[in-house]
Amino acid sequence: MAVALTTAMARPEPPASTAGGVDRVDRPPASGLVTLQLLGVNDLHGHLEPSAPEQQRDGELVRTGGAAWLAAHLDRAERSRPGRTIRVHAGDMVGASPLVSSRAHDEPTVKAMNLMRFDVGTLGNHEFDEGGAEALRLVRGGRRNGAEAAKPDTAGSAVNTSDPAFAGAAFPYLAANTVDRRGRGVLPPYTIVERAGVRVGFIGVTTESSPDFLLERHASAQRFTDVSATVDRYARELRRRGVEAIVVLAHAGGTERAGSGTARGEIIDETRQMTDAVDVVVAGHSHSVLDTRVRNRSGRGTKLVVEASSYGEAYDRIELTVDRASGDVVAKAAEVPRTWHDRVDPHRGVAALVAAYARSASAVAGQRHGRAGQDFGRGGAGDSGTSDLGRLVADGQRALAGADLAFVDPVAVRGSLAAGPLTYAELFEISPADHPLVRTHMRGADVKRLLEEQFSDAETIRLHASGLSYQTDRSAPAGRRVTGIELADGRPLEPEQTYTVAASELLATGERFSTFRGQSRAAQRVGTEVEALVAEVERRPAGFR
Repeated sequence: MAVALTTAMARPEPPASTAGGVDRVDRPPASGLVTLQLLGVNDLHGHLEPSAPEQQRDGELVRTGGAAWLAAHLDRAERSRPGRTIRVHAGDMVGASPLVSSRAHDEPTVKAMNLMRFDVGTLGNHEFDEGGAEALRLVRGGRRNGAEAAKPDTAGSAVNTSDPAFAGAAFPYLAANTVDRRGRGVLPPYTIVERAGVRVGFIGVTTESSPDFLLERHASAQRFTDVSATVDRYARELRRRGVEAIVVLAHAGGTERAGSGTARGEIIDETRQMTDAVDVVVAGHSHSVLDTRVRNRSGRGTKLVVEASSYGEAYDRIELTVDRASGDVVAKAAEVPRTWHDRVDPHRGVAALVAAYARSASAVAGQRHGRAGQDFGRGGAGDSGTSDLGRLVADGQRALAGADLAFVDPVAVRGSLAAGPLTYAELFEISPADHPLVRTHMRGADVKRLLEEQFSDAETIRLHASGLSYQTDRSAPAGRRVTGIELADGRPLEPEQTYTVAASELLATGERFSTFRGQSRAAQRVGTEVEALVAEVERRPAGFR
């Protein structure tokens, strides 16, 4: 059984990175203990280019993120443990990606991961954005074909942007709790990696809520079983094979108040329920920073849970001290360093790959579509009615669909717009999943019910809306929290009148808003999210606010 002890990470600062790779060596230690290093990443989402705004550090503005800088930081960290480092990721490395990756069907990101020499990864929910078959193609390789392989060029012609020689991932992907309709696993549940004579077992799992983030036609093709029960099953199998050091790669997340050491969320709850045999959980999904410990369910010892933000802006650096004789983890610790650009030189191979794909997409990416007279911020889930960008997106969907009303999930608004000329790449980054836009019909009473569904016992999701306004009182009883609903022209919403309503297919068919789901079977497809936003900014006068 794994033993959990607390230790500080004490090591010299590794030398500065160079653009080359790191030679792996395998020299067993002289003592009975060996310290291994795990370097982890999560939720890259195809952000191959630096996407984070400049961050202030020590009075200076320094950028983070970008695959070439992430690769250099991983190389730099590995030099402190040559031959004893394992590189892992916790899913959502692709999906909802910027144009530089998504235009080539996220093949550029898989190629970048290969250059970064990952040893093992797990599927996240976004790997399934375009269906299970496409998720497996990205893992196994092969050219994408059919209508969905085509992307428009600057002349509007459809071209297949998939690489005929695409080889897929050069490392194993795991999916222990993802099964098809017949209950068969879609990928291996676990793998074993050996370093310095020590074997470490990795189990890969994905959030059970994955269907909530997928189009219904994609979500129905597979099931996501209980995370902790699945981990327990395969941990037993690993131990039967003599593996005692066990790490879970979990695309499930949580939140931690900075400096408190107290965290909560799905992965914290699931970790509490996992067998004591698990030593470390490398988490993802929530785009947060986690570095916390969760007490084992026996009450003896803890598990380490670590998550490294998103978009390559940080990475996990975990040290495991393992008894070579027993295979047990006897100490573990972690940190989550930022990928500051001024600490490394970008990795040449990754930088060249990204530059090549950026050039390929540049003609389409650089097309101008209108001009904004102010910054449009993303806002958050509680900012409906106050987020300028959310209203802009909703207005565009309402206009393209010719609808009375439109609703947008704030989670679907993933970027922001700066004042000035607007390029296609900037607009695409607002809605990178580019889900189909649908139009349906709803009675006023159903619209009211939909607005009430924003408030549930588990969470509040304030939809961005176009075509109406209303007041809320969260202290009121359920079903009576929304009042004073008025249409854009000031008329009240009539319960028995029928209205046309626009929304993305994901929102209209998802589990979260059952009123929408009940109307979705008669929905008509009218375009896509990006088409709606492009048309909206072109429709508005230059310098719109």
